[in-house]
Amino acid sequence: MLREAVGDLNRMRQILQVLVKHGFGDLLDRARIFQRLGLGKPAQPSAGTSPGSQRLARVLCELGPTFIKMGQLLSTRPDLVPEPYASALRPLQDSAPPIPAADLRRVLERELGAAPEAVFARFDPEPIASASIAQVHRAAGADGRELAVKVKRPGIERTVRADLDILYYLAHLLEAVVEESSLWDPVGVVREFDRAIGLEMDLQREAENLQAFAKKFAARGKLIVPEPVAGLCTRELLSMTFIEGVHLDAVESGSEMARKAARNLIEGSYQQIFEDGLFHADPHPGNLRFFPDGRVGLLDFGQVGRLSTGMRSTLVLLGLGVVLREPDTVARLVYRIGVQRHRVDLGELKADIERMLESTLHRTLGEVNTGQLLKRLIDLSVQHDVRIPAEYVLISKALGTIDGTIRRLDPGLDVAEATAPYVQRLLLDRFNPDDLRGGLLRSLLLVSNFLDEVPRQVSQILLDMEGGRLSINVRDPESARLRSSVRGLGIEIFWGLVAAGLLAGSLPAFMGEGPAPTAAIAGLAAAGLIALTATARYFLTPMLRKLRLRPWLERRWGSSPPACEPQALPAQRASEDRETEDSR
Repeated sequence: MLREAVGDLNRMRQILQVLVKHGFGDLLDRARIFQRLGLGKPAQPSAGTSPGSQRLARVLCELGPTFIKMGQLLSTRPDLVPEPYASALRPLQDSAPPIPAADLRRVLERELGAAPEAVFARFDPEPIASASIAQVHRAAGADGRELAVKVKRPGIERTVRADLDILYYLAHLLEAVVEESSLWDPVGVVREFDRAIGLEMDLQREAENLQAFAKKFAARGKLIVPEPVAGLCTRELLSMTFIEGVHLDAVESGSEMARKAARNLIEGSYQQIFEDGLFHADPHPGNLRFFPDGRVGLLDFGQVGRLSTGMRSTLVLLGLGVVLREPDTVARLVYRIGVQRHRVDLGELKADIERMLESTLHRTLGEVNTGQLLKRLIDLSVQHDVRIPAEYVLISKALGTIDGTIRRLDPGLDVAEATAPYVQRLLLDRFNPDDLRGGLLRSLLLVSNFLDEVPRQVSQILLDMEGGRLSINVRDPESARLRSSVRGLGIEIFWGLVAAGLLAGSLPAFMGEGPAPTAAIAGLAAAGLIALTATARYFLTPMLRKLRLRPWLERRWGSSPPACEPQALPAQRASEDRETEDSR
């Protein structure tokens, strides 16, 4: 325990030195971090003319794997950080030296329960890819199949957990003492990163994702997904079929192969999002492989998004609102799916969305950049303090990435013509009366229930009013706060009177016929203590509300969601609850 604490303190000192080195010392000073930790502040060099976003990218790159992963996450989440920072973090590359041969063999023997030679017909010791969390080796199974074996780095979870503890500490400290930090919610950012990296480090979960995708796409044939090998997958090891294919750079733009691949990507994206509700959240070109017949292979299923029926229905309506350029519909949908921390002016949001849609008014669907359009919509939501759930942001990022790949494969593709069949299918699926899952029947069911229930409930209300049994309860959050303030004011007045009484009683003890200096001094000291306590409480209460012990210890003592379990953020949970009610 002592060794762990000393290690954390040394790591904290290293992080602070790197932050100061790159010009963030003033922010640390405002948070009084050096004073709280009893550390001397290093000399801060000049930050030069580099913008803060580029300096942050250099900080994360210098601090190692955990921080590089955090930068990669933030680069895909414009809802968490401003766009200049997201753009500066996108070039961060995740690479690391190979695992030493002895350590690699030790991990393989522990996870396989036998020597690798006894399990694989061939295992290449040189990795074909080496990242900070895991590295990938090529192998051959006992049945002759070519395999890719992903091995997690030994000790990486302990390293990441220690860095996360420090990040939680710094984030809570910033929120407590730097007022502007509430605009970008540093604790929420760290918590989201905690969830994401926890999922990525669980290779058993990635194997389950592979299995789910492989089952869905086995009969479709246009997208290829690696299949996990039964009995050779654990939380530290993932064995899967090897996908050959070629990289996007090796595909001739506009060729027959490229045109087929572009259409297969369009159809595969539609099936993942609107049919399966399960989509690859990071389909960048490095995770794609292409085959001569136009098939496309998908790799790396560490990041996967899941959509409920209500979410898919909302996406359809949102897409139709954008295509038909209906700003009122789009604004109300954005307001409904998001979570607002403050009052949002729906009229201003609608006006901004209308201006955004006007810029695409004279363009055809094929000329519209889907990724840019969705990104601008999310930016508008952030500007109006509407927190969009992570799934919608991941869809925006995935569709934008796929859009860029499709345009690179087939620059002459008429996107409107290529996507028209899928738009028609979406409309038919939603409003087809023969489909029991269709939106039309659900809407008719809701209307039928409404028409059946309203007269009955109105009649019940009138009967209760007539009999004097009707009572109305009004719940106002401000009233509870007001009661608490009044109660606190009463306590302060009481102690103020006590202090005044002590002060008034102490004076005669000095000036009376029989002086009692000891009692007088005690009374004056008690009155001063009460006054000092009241003053300190007035100035420190706002800070103490934020600096609670439980959030500081949420990582170490397990009060936060386990890293291996996907937990919805408050914004996501609230939006899913609303969408579930809507689907009912």
